[in-house]
Amino acid sequence: MIINNLIRRIHFLSIPRFKVVLRLILGTLIIFLISVNAFASSEGIQYDWFWTFYEYEKNEKYELSVYRPFYMQNIKSDRLFEASLIPIVYWKYATKMKSEWKSLLGFVGSVDYTHRNGVRDYDFGIFPFLLYGDSIDKKDQYLHIWPFGGTIKGKIGQDRISTYLFPGIILFFLFPPTFPPSLSTIGILFLSFLPLYIEYEKNDYKSWGVLWPLFSVGKGPKREKKRILPFYAHSYKENYYNNYSILMIFNYRSLKLDRDEQNTVFVLPVFGKRWNRTTKSNSSTLLWPLFSWGYSKANGNYELNFPWPLVQIRDCKNPNIYKRIFFPFYGKYLFKNKETFFITPFYFTLKEHTKNFRSEYYINALIFWYFRRDYKRKPNPVYGSSWRYYKLWPIFHLEYDDRGNYSFNLLSLLPWRDPEGYERLYQPFWTIFEYRTLQSGEKRLGFLLRLYYQRWGKNFLHIKIPFIFSYLETDNLLTDLSFLLSMFGYSNEGNRRFIRIFWIPIDIGEGSQSKVTRGDSKTRNDIVMKKDKISFGPGNLIWAKWKDYKYKTGNDIVLYSKRVF
Repeated sequence: MIINNLIRRIHFLSIPRFKVVLRLILGTLIIFLISVNAFASSEGIQYDWFWTFYEYEKNEKYELSVYRPFYMQNIKSDRLFEASLIPIVYWKYATKMKSEWKSLLGFVGSVDYTHRNGVRDYDFGIFPFLLYGDSIDKKDQYLHIWPFGGTIKGKIGQDRISTYLFPGIILFFLFPPTFPPSLSTIGILFLSFLPLYIEYEKNDYKSWGVLWPLFSVGKGPKREKKRILPFYAHSYKENYYNNYSILMIFNYRSLKLDRDEQNTVFVLPVFGKRWNRTTKSNSSTLLWPLFSWGYSKANGNYELNFPWPLVQIRDCKNPNIYKRIFFPFYGKYLFKNKETFFITPFYFTLKEHTKNFRSEYYINALIFWYFRRDYKRKPNPVYGSSWRYYKLWPIFHLEYDDRGNYSFNLLSLLPWRDPEGYERLYQPFWTIFEYRTLQSGEKRLGFLLRLYYQRWGKNFLHIKIPFIFSYLETDNLLTDLSFLLSMFGYSNEGNRRFIRIFWIPIDIGEGSQSKVTRGDSKTRNDIVMKKDKISFGPGNLIWAKWKDYKYKTGNDIVLYSKRVF
């Protein structure tokens, strides 16, 4: 009846061929929504699931809801993460001060930020077509529409950038783009981003240009610039730098340092030389960037590239740097307390050592990974005091820490790590076998994309086979048993016991109360949920507490009789 009423309201779906399909979709959705009511709790953990498509977990660290692959939300004490079909539809990170979401591979997105003074700053973009900013502060209000132009504020190191028309886009109508992109298509794309006229300013410096960057002029109290490319360019800042360029080939730069002056002569790309008047540093290049060498006595820096990037040698005392790269055969790079090392592309390591922290990442033959982290003092909230991770891509991955957390997955297709995003949203769709142990002692086991999945602990056992079978036992008492979408089943509601025959509940007497049904933990009959909800939008970042609510099945025979699992 409900499904038929929905169909009537959507007129074009009243056509017979759509009715059957829509009934199936809506019927499956209703069955699914009802099916996720029942779950067992242990050690402060609430967990429920339906096949690979739905998962809910709440513990002291986070509250997770996943509707694969369409939506997921992970709420923690200080931040929130949401995603839907990443990286296409959207993904979002939010804290009390900042909310940021992106879509379409990152080309669409917004940032809603609250400054320390309480002023809200909102930025939205569809790159490169639309850039929009809104705030009560006028310096953060802007609008830019490509290819017509507009204003951008507080971006690309400038206080304000204003453009007028991008005529290069007309070339796409005269010379239609090709795919895969040809050199002419790439060239036209580059020209389409050159504005006919531009103005930009930074503090007291202002500049304008025509067909930027070909022609531009800028001036401030202590700074000025003139540029007519490719013929001539000059930029000057008092007591800082003085640069000249002729035909973009002959270049000269004078840079004033605290107690020295640095000069550079560069004939692109044949020869270049840089030196200090005090002779404390000197460097040269031939056929830049292939061959270069130099030294600096001030920080004990010596460097040789011959040719770059195949051979790179560097020693420096401040900061501590050691570099020996003979690509692609051998490479070692030390920077302060970090080390990168490789022997051919088939053996690669990243290390970081401090007094209280040690991490080592090994990647062998691009397919075998070994990661480790150790914390000497305070345990890390995510990794504990000791953490290990193994992966043989794309066959399996294994992860464990010193607190008793352990997980194993057979088939691990993603060639990168993202346990909170991509792995959480997509991993179950290709997992043949999975096993997990939590530090609370709870264990979880699944086969064949969770066609069989169970979780168990000291006082409970919960098993599900989608649409066929569900079993829940708490404190050695059978709490729930169902077959064939709950066509037949048994339920111990605490006060009463029921059997189901063709979905009709029949009271068979008083129930036996386990610790769970007595209320020591939250169950399917009394679910109390508290959430921090973060919403976002143009000029909106709202944090609000949802009111506590209780959802009780009790003696609701209609809902009870329709419950699938």
